[in-house]
Amino acid sequence: MRRNEASDERERTLFSNLVVVVVFTSLILGFIVYFNDSSPSIRKVALQTLVEQFTKSTLNAHWQWQNEGRPSSILLVNYDAQGNEIGRHPLNMSHLGWPRLTPTSKGCADLWRDVLNTDLEVEGFKMYAEFYDGVQISDNALASICRYRLSTGPYFEYKVYTGQVSKIIS
Repeated sequence: MRRNEASDERERTLFSNLVVVVVFTSLILGFIVYFNDSSPSIRKVALQTLVEQFTKSTLNAHWQWQNEGRPSSILLVNYDAQGNEIGRHPLNMSHLGWPRLTPTSKGCADLWRDVLNTDLEVEGFKMYAEFYDGVQISDNALASICRYRLSTGPYFEYKVYTGQVSKIIS
């Protein structure tokens, strides 16, 4: 009888240890899923702020181009949130009044740097700039776009010849 009792005790101990491991693993997986799901929203909020700055800067450049008599380039001044000047540099403008860029992905990346006066990143995450030729998309050169995206998740698009900036697309 002692042998059965010892065997039963070992089985209970093994079962208890197994339950502890399963519960601990479940908790760890729950934390991973919770924190992983919350991080894209942080990136999306940071991207939204940059989209608003991008839109504001391209519109300001357009109106400055109009005000100065439609020159081939303007001097774009960048400001921080408090209204302090943080940089100024020349910006080439197209005949339609929007910032001119080389029709390549590098041209889109350069446009980001020129308009926002910052590197191509959001909260430490690398942004990717991609150029899509309107002729290849829809046989309309005016449909050309620059797409700015994170490696996964949200992105937005800038229509090169109309200056329209899309909302963030997830």
